Order: sequence, then C-alpha cells, then structure tokens
Amino acid sequence: MDSVLNCLVTDSVGPGDYLERFQKASREILGYDFGFAVRSPIIALGLALDALGLQKGDALALPALAPAWYARVLEDKGFNRIVFDVDPSSACPSPEAYEAAVLASEQKPKAILLFEALGNLPDPEAFRAFGVPIIEDISQSLGAYRGETKAGSLGQLAILGLEGGGLVTAGGGAILFAKGRKEGTVLRNLHETVEAELRMTDYNAALGFAQLKELENNIAKRRELYNAFGQAVARTRHSLLSQDGEGEPGYWAFPIALDSGMKDARAYAKKKEVETEPAFESSLVGRGLVPEGSCANARSLVLRSLLFPVHQRVGAQGAQKVARVLATLP
Repeated sequence: MDSVLNCLVTDSVGPGDYLERFQKASREILGYDFGFAVRSPIIALGLALDALGLQKGDALALPALAPAWYARVLEDKGFNRIVFDVDPSSACPSPEAYEAAVLASEQKPKAILLFEALGNLPDPEAFRAFGVPIIEDISQSLGAYRGETKAGSLGQLAILGLEGGGLVTAGGGAILFAKGRKEGTVLRNLHETVEAELRMTDYNAALGFAQLKELENNIAKRRELYNAFGQAVARTRHSLLSQDGEGEPGYWAFPIALDSGMKDARAYAKKKEVETEPAFESSLVGRGLVPEGSCANARSLVLRSLLFPVHQRVGAQGAQKVARVLATLP
C-alpha cells in the first residue's frame, strides 16, 4: 500500500522512475542480463517472438496446456503451431510427445514456447538436447528448480506474467527477460522501439516492486501450505500433480488430479467454504484449439485437475479448513 500510495502522490501516470526501479530490481533479484516490463503477457510474447527474428509461416511448438491466448498471438503474427502432449502425472511438457508431434508435422519448429504449467518444470536436459530456441514462460514456475536448473534459465528468453494470482503480481502486465548477454543486447535494442503505451505504468510497477521485495517470504509461506496439503491428499485416492526428479516446484497453486468427477469435488469444497477452480479451463485444449484425437493426456487433465489456494493470505484457520477438505474429498 505504501509503495502504491507514494506513486500516487508523485502523480506519475505513465512509465517513469518506479518502472525503472522495478525493472532493475527484477533483473538483479532473478538474475537476468536484461529485462523490461510491458502491460500484458500477450505483448511480452509477441515481443519475444520478434526478438527471435522469426518469419511469417514459421512453425512453433507449444504444449497443449499452454494458455489459449498463445494461439491468438501466433495467428496474429502468421505463425503455424505444433501442439504436443504433456506428462499425465505432472502436466509438464513431455519431450517424448514433442518428438512425436514434430515427426508427424510437415514443418520443423523454429522455437519452443515452453509454458510450465502449475509450477512444475519439465526435463531440462531433454529440451536442451533438441537444439531449438526456447521461450520459457515462468508465470507459474517462478522459484522452481529441477536438478541444477532454475525456472527461467532453460530458455534464451523468459516471460514472467504479473497478472492476479501470481507469485508476483503488478495487477497486470509481464516482464520479458534475456538470460545471456547476446539475447540481452537484442532485447535492449527491441526495448528502444516499444511505444510508451505498451510499457508498464508506474502504478503497476510500484505494486510489482513491493511484491518482488516480499518474494522469498511469500514462497516460504506457500511452501509450508503446499507441504501440509500434500500430506492431506496422500491419504486419499486423488493425486498431487508434481514434477519428477530432484528439486522443488513453483508454489503457484496446489494442483490435484481427481479420481472422481470435478463437479462433485467442487460442490463439496464450496459447501465447506473452500474456493477451488479448474486448472486448465483456459488452456489450448480446454478451449478446443487442439486437433481432435490428439494430446490425450492433456484432455484427461482438463477434466479432472483442480486448484486449491496456497497464497500467503490463506492464514492458519483457512489452511486447516483446506486440509480437511482435501483429506475428505469425495
């Protein structure tokens, strides 16, 4: 509140000093060569595609559980898409499914749009081995790691969405990051061409800056809730959608794959005053943007994946209530 009110007092409406401070802090805290904030993830993805120098008609590969708005961005730029399936136990993009989809396609992908759903990281070595440029979306996986690989270090470029419900929110917007110096130079040059109307405002940046400073504390609180809820689910026939290998997920939400109908589970949770939401309703496959008969794992997860809250505002009483519901889900 203090950060945003201070911004209001300065009467700085458009991009200004608060934005510069937020961008500098985000680069330093998250360890990127360069990055800048814009007003929506849609703008960030479009700029990331521009940075790769792709041509109209090129194909890009993306997992079936990526947000549906990805398709709009690709269509607007004249790109084709190769959609591939996910791992059924984690919802991670599957390297085996990627290879199969590319083999069946008439085109080879010029880049992979690696959306890391539910905060779970895919096998980093497998995707590196493909030798294809990667744009990594860490909007849900911020803070995650798998082995030696941290979320945001797998791709040449990374996008951190700052919409509501994220680990860091600015009330809207996104930051486009470059990992290395070469990609950083490209983004610096691209940044100079971005109109002020597309850049994040100081109001949003002030909120994002305050959230960024609390990131470690918020992750710690979410981790505690996540682990407690995991123990509750372990006593049921339902399963936690968790990443494989050594590491830690991003604690964006607590996702479970139901062994029963979602309608009954949601009704039960609501009766017990616990809010839930379907995990993949707004994904490519959830919006019918994936060819019929393909991506069977993703289709199954759309029907039975449910999110429970782990944000830091849940509180002790709320956590007990959620844990009881998870342990007794029908």
